[in-house]
Amino acid sequence: MKISFSIIAFLLLFVSCNNNKKEEKSTEKVEVVTEQFCFKNEYPFPNSTKNIDVLDLDLTIKGDSVTGNYNWLPALKDQRNGKLIGTIQNKTIKATYHYTQEGIKETATITIILEDDKAIVRGDNPASGLDTEVTKIPCNSI
Repeated sequence: MKISFSIIAFLLLFVSCNNNKKEEKSTEKVEVVTEQFCFKNEYPFPNSTKNIDVLDLDLTIKGDSVTGNYNWLPALKDQRNGKLIGTIQNKTIKATYHYTQEGIKETATITIILEDDKAIVRGDNPASGLDTEVTKIPCNSI
């Protein structure tokens, strides 16, 4: 009888020691901040108040994901309109830029470096004309 009692006591002790508490999973959601940045350059014609070439870039950054529009809108020529999607790390965006110019759809890899007062854009091919600096503006002024 003493052996049975000892075995039962040992089994109870063993079971209770191995009864791991399940970790509670956190149900708190981490809020991801969404930021908007806008950039624009205007190039007026020297002898015309109506003709202005415009370069604009707007970005939405949510966490490390970036989406946006990058457009070159000359007053008298064919425009380049496009969208970009990419990621950001340390104020540097690596993105794929899909755009249409002169009726032709193109894709380029671009890098955008965000500074306090401007965005520096660099394309994967200097001949594409994507490289520029664009002045930061308040997004509500567009």
